[in-house]
Amino acid sequence: MSVIPAFDSRDGLDDDRGSEMKRTTSILIILAPVFVALRLWARSHTVAGYGSDDWMMVVALIFVFASGALNYSAIAHGLGKHIDTLSMHDVITFFKILLAYECVYITALMVIKLSILQMYIRIFGLASRMFKILAIIITGIVVAWWISIFAVCIFQCNPIRKAWLPWAEGTCINLKGSFIGNAIPNILTDVVMLCMPIRQVWKMRVALAQKLSVCFIFLLGGFVLFASIFRFTTLIQFDARDTTWSLATACTWCVVEVACGVISGCLPTLRPLMIKTLRHFRSLRNTETAKSSDRNQRPGPPEVATIGSAEDIALREERCLQRLENMGATGSRDELPQSGETRVMAQNDMDIRID
Repeated sequence: MSVIPAFDSRDGLDDDRGSEMKRTTSILIILAPVFVALRLWARSHTVAGYGSDDWMMVVALIFVFASGALNYSAIAHGLGKHIDTLSMHDVITFFKILLAYECVYITALMVIKLSILQMYIRIFGLASRMFKILAIIITGIVVAWWISIFAVCIFQCNPIRKAWLPWAEGTCINLKGSFIGNAIPNILTDVVMLCMPIRQVWKMRVALAQKLSVCFIFLLGGFVLFASIFRFTTLIQFDARDTTWSLATACTWCVVEVACGVISGCLPTLRPLMIKTLRHFRSLRNTETAKSSDRNQRPGPPEVATIGSAEDIALREERCLQRLENMGATGSRDELPQSGETRVMAQNDMDIRID
């Protein structure tokens, strides 16, 4: 009995996708902590301060790092290569890593979902009792899903050690069926959670533009749904005879999914920060515009205006109108101040007459 089912000779047996997967993993584990740091900074500048949802997201970030580390380790032991090219030691180590990876991945998803649901309750829970009840129900479903999938991961083989020792006596569940069974409820809960805040935002008594901007921020979380669906499509291509090669994309997209989950969960909390930043840039732009206008309108040498001349009349008209504006224009414009021998009269139609 062979230890690992062998493949027939074929072209591309020495292909290695490791470097490609390392780049993707590196980008995501760099981006995720940036958004968590921005979230914590934004929260520190709000009256509400930090909440349990913020600390859950910090825990989720730890699981993102763990997922990245496991993906790097799996790559070092054959992920992205055909299993026929690996040593026995690498095969055993890879399957041990894969078992740990499954457990870390589903735990990361659970913590991210709980953090987002807690954030929903924090934002909308007081305004709608039914929304809070729905969020609690979804929380229960997420926890139940995690418990069941975690148990399946641990006890997928009998005895357990057969999960990383393929030649050992015993039985294992259909690994492909297990992966797909894990992905479907994950996607469904993502869809429900993505739709939950939209109705609440639409009921708010604010301008339409404001509603749309808030909805847009929440819908940005749809990228994690895209990641979940894409990963699901890669699982359909899984071949248990060449696990290290056929799971390469799915394993890397585990990191993509959990990192995008953290980023998506942080985006709604960054709205105050984005507004503050936009106001800052708008203020800088207005200041620069004002300075430019002042430079262009610097007065030249003073011109002498003869009393009673057209220049004198225009100047007096401008000063009178400015004085009215400063007073709030609450009085009548029929009588304006007199100056010297020349009296300026302003009629209701704002024609100027010189007596």
